[in-house]
Order: sequence, then structure tokens, then C-alpha cells
Amino acid sequence: MNILYYYHDVCGLGDFYLLFPVFDALRLKHKDDKITLLAREEIIDIASNKKWFDTCLDTGHTNYPINQYDRVYNWDIQKNGITLFYPPKKHFWDIVETNYDVVLDRSKFSDIFRLDLTDDEKSQVDKILPKNETNIVIHTGHSYKFPFGKTPDYEWWYNLISALPNCNFFQVGTKKEPSPEEPSRISPDFDIQSTNRYDLRDELNLRQVAYLIEKTDTFVAIDSVVTHLSLHSNKSGIVIWGSSNLRTHGHEHNINLEALRHCGKAPCIDLGGFVVSDDTNQNCCLMPSNAKKDSWPLVEEIIHELATNPAIVTSQNII
Repeated sequence: MNILYYYHDVCGLGDFYLLFPVFDALRLKHKDDKITLLAREEIIDIASNKKWFDTCLDTGHTNYPINQYDRVYNWDIQKNGITLFYPPKKHFWDIVETNYDVVLDRSKFSDIFRLDLTDDEKSQVDKILPKNETNIVIHTGHSYKFPFGKTPDYEWWYNLISALPNCNFFQVGTKKEPSPEEPSRISPDFDIQSTNRYDLRDELNLRQVAYLIEKTDTFVAIDSVVTHLSLHSNKSGIVIWGSSNLRTHGHEHNINLEALRHCGKAPCIDLGGFVVSDDTNQNCCLMPSNAKKDSWPLVEEIIHELATNPAIVTSQNII
């Protein structure tokens, strides 16, 4: 049987990485079948050298030959019930286990989420990092990156970096501007102007970002693919949660800090990732235009966690 895995261009990088255990389980279920992955280039790259796909096709260079396959898996996670409004007591992996009738072998997660890099890719990262200094990865996103409400504003991130002049902050993410040819979720991350910020946006592939997290002391990030890439090494970091759901997408090895929702609602930024016709999302207290300064964890709280939490390994005093 010929099987196609279709991962649409607008689907998130983080969700694809979190699906790795499902791909592993389905490979056992379809061990005699040919599996083709149809996805954009960076999605294919993150799964480099994994044995779950027999062939990979880039959506940018193919005519989507879906009718040639006996079975098609559409990996649009929101169509499988995983949205900001999914019942919060279920984690991502519990949901997909039920939806795809597979059993995820959690004892294999450390191997499943481990990413392969070439020696040259590792060397590129190693050369960036100063030795015997405190090095911290950050991923900020942007207030107006869709879906909204996932990150504090520019000032919050600037104050964090400025308050720790003895630390080196390595910013990952993207500088890309949205365009008609790009998925609508593309948006540039904050460009933090600080002397102890090193701009690595668009300089590393995702496998290298995972290795960067492994080789640095810790990370501070929003709910994003960067946070999930900590599964590569189980390196503990601080994750800031706004509109997205900690109980669905969080990981126990991290320090997870949630924003306060003054509107008193559950995650209410959007319904399943799409702007709705009523004003539910427009009235949410985490919308950039409505956000209160005390919604987000205090910068002082982040500094306290970095300095005192035993889950975070730092090589130097950060203050």
C-alpha cells in the first residue's frame, strides 16, 4: 500500500516535531507499506535521517499527487481536535494516541526526539558560543504574530536581557516578513537591540537550534517549536505561556509560567487558530491592543528562576 503523509504549509513546525512518536508508531503499523511525506523543505529537514518515511516530497516543487495514493493522512492537527479550546486535561500525545489508534512508546521518547546533525552543523554552533560564560537561548515571537497573545511585548524582552548584562542571549527565530508566497503564520520576531543579544534568527536550521539549546545553559521562550526542541536533549528552560495551553503542549522538564487572563476566560484568542466573525478574540485581555502590563510573569520572576531553580543548569552566576 502507498501512503501519503500530507503536512500543509500553514501547519506549525512545533506540531510536526511533537508528532514524531506517532510517526514512529505508524511505521510499525505500516511496516510493509511505502510512506511518502509531502511537506515544505524545513519540515522535511527536521526529520533528517529518521526512518519513518520512504520518500519525501517538497510542497514547493511538486503538484500534490494525492490521488496516486491508497491512503492519505492529513496532519492538520486542528482538524483532529487539537485547538486552543481542546479540553485542557488531555495532552497532545494522549489526543493523537486516541485519534490515530496507536500506542506511543514513551520509553523511546529520548531516542525519538533526538535529532541528527552533521559534524559541520555542530561545528557551526560550537564556534558561536563563548566558553566559560553564561549562554541563554531566547525565542520571543512577536505580539502580532498569529495566533495572537503568545508573547509579552518588546519592552518585556528588552528589560529581561538588559537586566542580565553578564549573560549572552542568543536569539533564534525568524526575520522573515509575510508575503503572498509564504504561509500566513510567517512573521518576524522582535529584533531585540541590546549589546548582549546575539542575533541568530534565520542563521541556523531547526536541528541546529536543538543542538544550541543542548550546548547552552538554558533558554527562555514562548510556546513554540523552540520550546519543543528542548526534547532533543531534555534541557530545562523557562517557557512563557499566554494564549496557548500548557496542559496540552507543555513539558514537565521545563519551568512553565502562565500569563494572567484578566478577562476571566479560558484561552480565548481564537477558535481553532482562525479569527472568528464575532468579537471573542478581540475582547481577550491578551490581544496586543488590550494587554495589561501585569498579565505576563514579571521579569524579576524570570531572573529569580534563572538564578535559583535547580532544574536550570548555569555555569556562572547570572547576576
